[in-house]
Amino acid sequence: MMLSLALVALLVPTAGVHHKKHNAEGTVVLNGERTAVNWTDGDSFKIKDGKYKGAGTRLQGYNTLEAYGPVHRWGEWSTHELFEIAEDSSAHAAQQTWECTTDGNKDGYGRLLILCPALVKHMVIDGYAMVYTVDDKPVSAETLAWQQEAIKNKAGMWKKGAPKGVITSLHALGEADSNGAPTAYNRVADTRTGKAVKREHTNRYDTCQEVCEKTDGEESCMVYVPFEKRYKYRPTCLQ
Repeated sequence: MMLSLALVALLVPTAGVHHKKHNAEGTVVLNGERTAVNWTDGDSFKIKDGKYKGAGTRLQGYNTLEAYGPVHRWGEWSTHELFEIAEDSSAHAAQQTWECTTDGNKDGYGRLLILCPALVKHMVIDGYAMVYTVDDKPVSAETLAWQQEAIKNKAGMWKKGAPKGVITSLHALGEADSNGAPTAYNRVADTRTGKAVKREHTNRYDTCQEVCEKTDGEESCMVYVPFEKRYKYRPTCLQ
């Protein structure tokens, strides 16, 4: 008996549809206390119990690709291929229980800053994250050596080669930061130094516009989606 075309359409997956749940349950030992967490991507989690219950976090020392949609591209990678790696980073981070510390300080978005030294190595050396530091903070030679090993071994996001710089965030002219101040910069992480440098500009971006930056002649690109559209009222480029 032949299925109707309408039923076939329901049974066949649609290309590009967001189909994975990238959250992952895990535990960390935070300031000596075993703590349940929900990894929302590979470099942040929500704290589920203990002193900081309910807090969002930002892990220091590394950066994973954005997991809200297929937005990154460089070299021979497609956006959807890199999106697969971004989604898998949560489960990779949740594989073990990590020793972590915090002094209670927060970033500009109100997220608790957390340091988990062994996790940094785990994520970087397996190619699920890149070394990442801002505001001229030092990068250890050991951490950079892990990244160079990952690049040499073509691990994770480096399987098809590593550009000299990777765009990690876009901020359009007229967009406001967490303090309400106007911003107009993109941030690009140098894969050789680990420094994530601001590149100021005077451009207004359209939703779903691809923006590219060059680092010593090598290009990486990222699709611009305003924060308020990443999780609700998602545009077609995130489907």
